Amino acid sequence: MAYGILRQIFEPSISRKIISVQGEKNLPAAAPFIVATNHVGFMDGPAMVIYLFKRYRQTIYFPTHHFFWKLLGGRLAQRWLGMIPIRFERKKHALDEAIRIVRKGEIVGIFPEGTRNTNEHELLKGKTGAVRLALATGVPLIPIGIRNTTGYSGFEALKSFFKKKTNFSITIGQAVNLSEFHNKPIDKPLLTAATSKLMNSIAVLCGKEYPYY
Repeated sequence: MAYGILRQIFEPSISRKIISVQGEKNLPAAAPFIVATNHVGFMDGPAMVIYLFKRYRQTIYFPTHHFFWKLLGGRLAQRWLGMIPIRFERKKHALDEAIRIVRKGEIVGIFPEGTRNTNEHELLKGKTGAVRLALATGVPLIPIGIRNTTGYSGFEALKSFFKKKTNFSITIGQAVNLSEFHNKPIDKPLLTAATSKLMNSIAVLCGKEYPYY
C-alpha cells in the first residue's frame, strides 16, 4: 500500500527528528482512540503518524482539506494515506466518516486549531470536531503537545532534513475527562466548554496559553 511505502521512505528521516517523547504511559494499550494536538508546522501530521504507527502498527487517520484529498487520489487517499476529506460546507460528512472509522477500531488524529499556528505563545481558538467525535464514540481523547522547529511550510520542512538543530518534541497528556458532558444536549455552550477543557490540556503540554473561554 502507498501508506506503507511512504512511511518507509520518510520514517527514518522524521524519526531522527523526534528527539523526545514524554508521557507515553498515557497512551491507551490499544485502539480505538483519538489524539488531538496543536499544529505548528508542515510535518506535524507525518511525525504523529510515524510515531503512532511504530507503536500500534495500524493506519492513523487525519482529517485533510478536500483539495489535498482529491489531489492525492480521493478514495484511494483515504484508503492508502489515512486521509478523511473535509469540505467546509460539509463538515458533518467528515465527522460522520471519522465516527465510522473510530467505531471500526481505528485511531483518528485531529488538529483542533484547524490550521498551522505561528504564534509562539498562544493557541488558536479550538474547533469542536475533536470533542464531538469523542462524545459520539466514547473512546479516549488524548491531548498531545508538539514543539516543532522543522518549519511552517513544506519547503522549510524539506530543508530541515539537512539541518541538525531542527526537531520535534512530543508530550502526551492524560485522556481528557468528558464525563461531565455525557447525557446532556449537545449544544454550543457544552461544545465550547468541552473544547476549552481539551485546549487547555494541550496548552499545558506545548507550553502555550489558551486565551479563549
